[in-house]
Amino acid sequence: MGGVSKKPISNVEKRIKKQQEEQQKTSKKKSSKTGSEVISKNIQISDDMIRKIQEEIKREKMITPYELATKSNITISVAKRVLKDLSSQGMIKESFRNRRTAVYINPQA
Repeated sequence: MGGVSKKPISNVEKRIKKQQEEQQKTSKKKSSKTGSEVISKNIQISDDMIRKIQEEIKREKMITPYELATKSNITISVAKRVLKDLSSQGMIKESFRNRRTAVYINPQA
């Protein structure tokens, strides 16, 4: 009955585990592929990146977050946020929205 009990962790292993947990708590900041810091949901993108994205959108008739992410070398979540912001500014227009993705069109093209 009961089976084999687990062996206790040595003091050295406990100390290492505690240090790793403290490092995880202190390293809350992450970096995105663009190089800007990403802190929780506040996404910071440089102005140069936004200008490049706007030029890319001007060339295309329609664009999806996946296309923008692959061309600009950013994550899809960042691409979604950028497209949503540009849509609210009136630079692009949302043509179609599904529960998974959205398709945006360029009204100037």
